[in-house]
Amino acid sequence: MNHRSDRVVGFAVAAIVGLVACGSGKPSDGTAPGPRSSAVPAYVTAYRAGYTAGKAVYDSSGKGAAVRETIWGGCTRRALDAGSSAEMDRGSWVRGCHHGVSNAPARLPTGPATKRTTDSRLLEQFRTWARTKGEAQRVDHIRRLETAQLTELDYDIEVYTDYPAGLGRAESEALAHSFVAWWDGDHGRDGFARNILIFGADGKRLIAQRI
Repeated sequence: MNHRSDRVVGFAVAAIVGLVACGSGKPSDGTAPGPRSSAVPAYVTAYRAGYTAGKAVYDSSGKGAAVRETIWGGCTRRALDAGSSAEMDRGSWVRGCHHGVSNAPARLPTGPATKRTTDSRLLEQFRTWARTKGEAQRVDHIRRLETAQLTELDYDIEVYTDYPAGLGRAESEALAHSFVAWWDGDHGRDGFARNILIFGADGKRLIAQRI
């Protein structure tokens, strides 16, 4: 059913409800009608925003953009600069971007796409390496490390620290540089790590850097 039909049906229902109200003053069973939820799920909003962004890239760059944005991780990096719509569910945003940049039909997700997993083993491997480089004090600020699976193959590394908001940017940049220097892309995980994100004590992102 199209939007126009939806509106017509909506007006008809409203008219019927109005007539009933005028005739009896209350619903026939004596109960108030329950509220109807019209909220769009966050993952759908994220997907649509990603699809729009991807389609704009396709329209301006053509078919060749699909390789750059999908195979080489362009959409995963665009998501970092896409604002709150992407942060609702970065995985859904990236999926929408992939479909848009490929000029494929939109296929709305049925649930959140981003899957986060705490990875204590990976964190300890990084800490061990950093300590051999004299960076023990820096990695001691890390509280946990998570992998954020965005697509079947793409994931981001998310590092949560106790850095205070506004004061930890320089330290978080140094921490990200250290991680990238250590990372060799093969730590027992399938797929491709695209970005590292550092978060402060308040849970807000301090910086994001390409891996």
